[in-house]
Amino acid sequence: MQEHPHTEDELVTIAEFGHEFEAEMARIALENEGIEATIVGGDLVANMPTIEDIKIQLQVFEKDVERAEQVLAAQAESAESLDDSDDEEQE
Repeated sequence: MQEHPHTEDELVTIAEFGHEFEAEMARIALENEGIEATIVGGDLVANMPTIEDIKIQLQVFEKDVERAEQVLAAQAESAESLDDSDDEEQE
């Protein structure tokens, strides 16, 4: 029987979100860069929306943490620059 290639790696939470859509967008950005990622807690938020302390977690394997954080930082920077250009157009 063949072992899974990540049997030695642990999953690490690298970000938390209040909405599943945001978590999914981040997961897609990571996977577009070849980084495996998973979302944890989305079902809890969907089934218990009145509990505000539940956060949706984005997790990657420990070996990918640094690169994943760089991808998310670049994504946030890109989103911020889009927001800034939208604000300028409205003025």
